[in-house]
Amino acid sequence: MVFVSYIRVLSAAFLMGLAAAAPMGPVNMLAIRRGMIGGWRHTLACGIGSVAADLILFSLVLFGGHYLLSDLSNPTLQAVLEATGVIVLLPLGLYFLVRAVKDPLRAYASARQHRDEGTVPAHLVAEVADGAAMAALNPLTIAYWVGVTSSWLPVAHSVLGYSAPGWGILMVTAGMMTWFTALTVVVRFIPTASARPSSASSTPSSELSSLAWQRSVQ
Repeated sequence: MVFVSYIRVLSAAFLMGLAAAAPMGPVNMLAIRRGMIGGWRHTLACGIGSVAADLILFSLVLFGGHYLLSDLSNPTLQAVLEATGVIVLLPLGLYFLVRAVKDPLRAYASARQHRDEGTVPAHLVAEVADGAAMAALNPLTIAYWVGVTSSWLPVAHSVLGYSAPGWGILMVTAGMMTWFTALTVVVRFIPTASARPSSASSTPSSELSSLAWQRSVQ
């Protein structure tokens, strides 16, 4: 029975981390986009930044943040935070969506040119910072960790004792990194050649058009 209780508590923490990372929100979309432009390492860097920010929030709640931010359990305040997140993130998402739909090749070429102007390590550090900032400043992320941690910690403490926070951080990290590792592998093997603008692919069509025009003239 004790072993089963350990498994339940630890698996719950693992699923908490997996559930925090898996939804297709701003961080995952950013990681996929940056990975398709700059390579799989940029996806992993965004994931590492997001994991770091989530672990900070999770640790704050574990070590007393729930008492400092107890008002976050108020449904009215949660609704305000959700509305704030929509107001902040929705226009940004719509802007990039419209830009990509309107002229996808130009948007890709612009992002690719900007990516090639700097060094890879500098870009990877920037990806980590972007992922961390996007996760930490998302009101829904804060509300999520306050909600799930306040429910998990009492049960975990009754089973694991004072080691519950350490095991919780370890298992949450494992859950989140499992998702971002899988996402990195998927991005690594996505065929991006068709999405990239290629002058070679446009050359045959232009040559065929030229030959057809010459034949019509003759």
